[in-house]
Parts: sequence; structure tokens; C-alpha cells
Amino acid sequence: MSDRTPPEEHARLSPADAEALDRLVDRGWRVEQDDAREQAVLEAVRRLDALETPQSDPSLVDATLARVQAEERRRERNMRIDGRRVRTRRLADMAGIAAVLVVSLAIAMPVLGRMRATALEAGCANNLRALAAGLVDYARDHRDRLPMAAGTAALLGVRPSPADWHTYDHMGNLVAMVQSGYGSSRHLECPSCAQGRPHRHFAFRMPAGDRPFTLTVVARGPLLSDANPAIELRRVGAEVGPGCVSRNHGQRGQNVLFGDGSVLWLNLPEVGGDHIFLPQGVSRPEALPVRVELPVGDDILLAQ
Repeated sequence: MSDRTPPEEHARLSPADAEALDRLVDRGWRVEQDDAREQAVLEAVRRLDALETPQSDPSLVDATLARVQAEERRRERNMRIDGRRVRTRRLADMAGIAAVLVVSLAIAMPVLGRMRATALEAGCANNLRALAAGLVDYARDHRDRLPMAAGTAALLGVRPSPADWHTYDHMGNLVAMVQSGYGSSRHLECPSCAQGRPHRHFAFRMPAGDRPFTLTVVARGPLLSDANPAIELRRVGAEVGPGCVSRNHGQRGQNVLFGDGSVLWLNLPEVGGDHIFLPQGVSRPEALPVRVELPVGDDILLAQ
């Protein structure tokens, strides 16, 4: 290693010099005898150690520290939360959530309302089926006859007692049947009836004036149904109006129990062209007479 070595050669050691330096380090800088390369490497290291390093420029250190501090401040600003922006975002988020809730309620309310109405219609049909079982048991124990209270029997006499819908209680037939042990009183009403309505019972078939009131005669005809709206409104003195659908289910229709035990939902209260809520010869609900008259022949009339 000579002082005349070009500058670019001082930047690296030759492989032989590097091996000599490694040997010196391993032996604690002791040179083997007659090893000129190790002696030259050791001398070069001593000269490097004797060189004075220039003093660093204080302004360069200050500039470096200033840049470090500026970078730290920038990071702190980026991490700081702007309260105004947060409030704006929160208000926007709350408005969005409120809008979603309003839309969800608008969609869910009709669905829930229909589900509730369907459940009430099913409960109504179940009550009718329970009464059907009681009527079958009653007919079996009473020579096929269906229950009739004293008030109904008075209408079947040679000189029928006058009665009107304000005082006549045809549901008393079913009440008497239940009191005799054929069924339960909790099945006498439709569960969808409005609370506080005076006549919310089911409508029971009126006996024909010219034939026995038996289950065999009724056969597969209507036997029980939701309340008769014409009689309900006649009793309270209100106008019946053009429609004559039971009010038990919001005038959407009515459940009807037939003599064979089946329960059907009818949108219109008609069976085979016969209106089950109006006597024969009456075409309009408001024309229903106040006086109670028993049907004749195949005419079907359900009353409560």
C-alpha cells in the first residue's frame, strides 16, 4: 500500500490486504515475523487512527433537528380530530340512520299489520272449530238436534211471540250449550273484535220455521260465522250502508263454519247465491226489518 496509489484504489482493500487485516485482528494486532504485508496493513491503520476528523458544522445539526421537529408537528396536525368536522359527520350519519329507520318502518308496519290480522283470523277460525266440536257432541246427545234457548222456541210456536233485534239474543243458544258442558266460553267470541263493542259474539244459524233444527238438516250449510253486521248496526240504530261484510276483521271478510266442520274464509257473505246475513227477500242491509222473523225453507240467516 503506497502513497502513490490512485485515489479510487484507497476506497477498497485488495483480497490479500483484507486477509492480512483479518489475521491481525485475530492475533490482537501482532505481526508475524518477516510478513511485509501485515506490517504494511498495520502501518496504514496507525496512520488512519492518527488523522484528525474535522469538527461538524453546528448549523447542519440545527437544520437537521429543525426538520425533524417540523415533521413531528406535521404528523400531530394530521392526527388531530377536527371537532367541527366530527359534529357535521355525526349529524349527517344520524340523519342517514333516521331516514333508514323511517323507510324500514314504512315497509315493516304494513307487513306487521297483515301478520297480526292473519294471526287473528287464524284464532277466529280455531274458536269456530272448537264450537263445532261442542255442537257435534251436543247433537249426538240430543237426537241430532242443535241447541235452542227458550227465546228461539217461542218464535216457533203457533202464535210466535213478537221480538226485535234490540232484545233478541240468538247467541243465548250457544251460551246455554257451553253452560251445559259442551265447550268453553272463551271460544264464543272472535279474538279480533274491537274492545267494548256490545255485540261481538259469533253469529249462529237461525232455525227454519218449517223444519226441524238438526245437524242433519243443516248438512253442509253455514252454521256459525263472524258477527252479522246488519243486525249489529240495527241494534245500535246506525245506518248499515251498502256493504254487509262482518266488522270483526275490518270488513275484509268473515270466517264461516259449515255443518261438516270445515271453516272457510269468505270475502263476501254469500253461499250459493244466498246472503247469510240477510233474510230471503231483503236485498239491502238497511232494509232489514227490526222484528225478528225465522227463515223459511232453505233460506240461510246467521244471527247473534
